[in-house]
Amino acid sequence: MQSRSVYFIACSLVVVLLSFGVQKGLAIKCWECRSDSDPKCADPFDNSTLSITDCKQVKRKEHLPEAQATMCRKIRQKVNGEWRYFRSCAFMGEPGIEGDERFCLMRSGTYNIFMEYCTCNSKDGCNAGPLHGPAGLLLLGASSLALILAKVRLFRLV
Repeated sequence: MQSRSVYFIACSLVVVLLSFGVQKGLAIKCWECRSDSDPKCADPFDNSTLSITDCKQVKRKEHLPEAQATMCRKIRQKVNGEWRYFRSCAFMGEPGIEGDERFCLMRSGTYNIFMEYCTCNSKDGCNAGPLHGPAGLLLLGASSLALILAKVRLFRLV
């Protein structure tokens, strides 16, 4: 009986930890700027003079009248050796590649053109910096450790 309670506590801990990492919904707030008009928009990002934008309030696109912005976007492009950054609300696509925000779409072309396109919806302002930060790894590590500890205790009790 005691082994079940240890297992239940470990599973509850994992659920609680995972719930802190998920903040999805229809309303999200994103940073909106362009580095060609505001150098603070580049990396490293400085949002000290910006206010975050509620994507529900962003004007809908004429060519996408039914679409609502539900994600944040960060575009980094290099054109002829010059880096440009764009941060905004996103109307289409999915977060990251196949739903994994740690990965961005990368494209390169002729004439020294490179583009990285990142989308996210994990939290407000997720387009502030690199989308593959340590928070997700910390959460994964903590939940894995909790499960391992629970299994070790279960084997000792049996």
